[in-house]
Amino acid sequence: MYACSPNEHVKDLSDINIELSTLRFEQELFTCKSAQEILTLSEKHPYFYNVYTKTIAASNIYRPGFDEKDIAAELYKYIAHHNMDSLYKITQNLYGDFKDYEEELTTAAKYIKLYFPDEKITGINTFISTFHYGSIFDQEQKAFGIGLDMYLGREYEVYSLLNPEQFPLYRVKKFEPYRIVPNCIQTFVDYKVQSSNATNFIEQAVYEGKKMYLLDLLMPEYQDSLKINYLEGQIEWVEDQEENMWSYLVEREVLYSSDKNSFQKHYFNESPFTTPFGNESSPRTGVWIGWQIVKKYMNENPKVSISQLLADEDLNGIFRKSGYRP
Repeated sequence: MYACSPNEHVKDLSDINIELSTLRFEQELFTCKSAQEILTLSEKHPYFYNVYTKTIAASNIYRPGFDEKDIAAELYKYIAHHNMDSLYKITQNLYGDFKDYEEELTTAAKYIKLYFPDEKITGINTFISTFHYGSIFDQEQKAFGIGLDMYLGREYEVYSLLNPEQFPLYRVKKFEPYRIVPNCIQTFVDYKVQSSNATNFIEQAVYEGKKMYLLDLLMPEYQDSLKINYLEGQIEWVEDQEENMWSYLVEREVLYSSDKNSFQKHYFNESPFTTPFGNESSPRTGVWIGWQIVKKYMNENPKVSISQLLADEDLNGIFRKSGYRP
């Protein structure tokens, strides 16, 4: 899952000391034997318990007018159900030992500290969300959250029973353990790179390219396919078709199209492929092109820092100054 060639973004992190605290919330929750023990858990971890009951698992346990005792009682029913008990045991078979992921996330946290000294990641919270949340970034606590039930492997039979509109096959194929860390870092990047002022395709591409370039810095030893969340063969397709894609976008006058609904749907949203490029194409090709633009821009402007890049709202200007022409 790591890149093989030397990478200029790999840095010496030996002087950065960070230790993440890990809360295995699902382990503590599923060992509760009564609603009263769950209330005790709520006192032990008040912040994350509130996040879990009011957001992550809210649809399963929370009702308007419920007080804390009602929530605890409903939560106990939830974890005591045999399907939930089975799901918990499966997650623990895979993730009873979480040390490797802790180490990788600690390395990522050090890279975050290197580039953003004011950002200090504090911890990791693992949980079971009943297929609602895979990875989250808690902006208040500066902690990663991981829904382990979303990383049980593409062959996990329950995924095929879920609503296919929400869980299409191309998405289920990505529910693999090795995507935990990249997905977590993506949630931080989504938080750090605030919403775009893009008004046309090229500006949206550059905006997305900023996020991808930040992933290059924070995950320098990971393959590009994991950064952009591609499946096997998809990164090779865009690399092979770069010139053809660009020619198409120029000839069809897509680059400066202001029809955001159209270009967002076809070139940037999650999907099995890029519709204008055919069923064999890779998805989110607009993101990949934006990534190449920003990489070219940063290579041409080595004195620009990552903070300066993220603060620069002249997205079209970044494209012009990049000189990108495949």
